[in-house]
Amino acid sequence: MKIKMHWPKSLAVAAVVAMVSANALAEVVAAVTANGRYPLAPAPLPVPGMTTPAFGHGGGQLVATYTAECFAEVAAPYGPARVDVIIVVQDEAGNNLATLSPTERQSYFCSSAGAPATFSTTGVGTLPPGTYRVVVRGSLLNDRASAWMGARSLVVLR
Repeated sequence: MKIKMHWPKSLAVAAVVAMVSANALAEVVAAVTANGRYPLAPAPLPVPGMTTPAFGHGGGQLVATYTAECFAEVAAPYGPARVDVIIVVQDEAGNNLATLSPTERQSYFCSSAGAPATFSTTGVGTLPPGTYRVVVRGSLLNDRASAWMGARSLVVLR
């Protein structure tokens, strides 16, 4: 018997369970998932499917967790290949208002360290009351490399 798994939904559920178990008072305000490989470029461009719908926020802390399958590679001697991710908060008009600070001390999201794998990053910020959307931007940190992201999810909590 074969079991077919829907990766984006599985990633989103796993992220929500992890975040809610860590902070019992958290409320999910937005969540999106996407599938399919997305090739990355050296410029920080929005990752397809990783823009939340607009949501109201009463002010205070906002937490966003991005999880994705990621792979990067580069030919010697031009390595390493690294992928960077930033989580940006925008207003309803699409103006960038803030970048959520990562909670991890890593300097990149994924690198050329073998086979594709699933990675995660969490950004935290404090915002005034308003209506926002959250966008994930991804970029390749070595223009001689290639990289892609596969199944991915973004969960936003307040």
